[in-house]
Amino acid sequence: MSPYEINPQDAAITLAETDRLAAKMSKDVYAMRAAMASLAAATAFGLILIGLVPSIGAIIAGTAAIVAASIPVSLVGATARARDRAFSRRYLLTIGFWGLLFAGAILIGMYLFQQVPGFWIPAAILCAIPPVAFIITGNRATR
Repeated sequence: MSPYEINPQDAAITLAETDRLAAKMSKDVYAMRAAMASLAAATAFGLILIGLVPSIGAIIAGTAAIVAASIPVSLVGATARARDRAFSRRYLLTIGFWGLLFAGAILIGMYLFQQVPGFWIPAAILCAIPPVAFIITGNRATR
């Protein structure tokens, strides 16, 4: 057998491994999209609760929702092995922008705009944009 000939058994093993890795990547991409969607929704919901409902219970519930949604984003981001080339950069940019926007909304809102819907509703929408942008750019990257 010359070095240019392909052994059918080796080819079958390679194809099976390729199929397994493609399925793993598809599962990881879906899990990250779902985690980012839940982070966007929980951020918007949590910020509206924190900013507009004047009780400690609302602050605790809003914070718990945001923390609960950030756990899967962290776990999937840390454990996903099969990724597209731009995943790490997009992930870090998304989490960085989300964190800056969220911290700014909380700090500014709690000190200057307590219970002002004109601040909290746009802030909630703005803070939900980075995870949604991650989902959209991920769709483009996998095409």
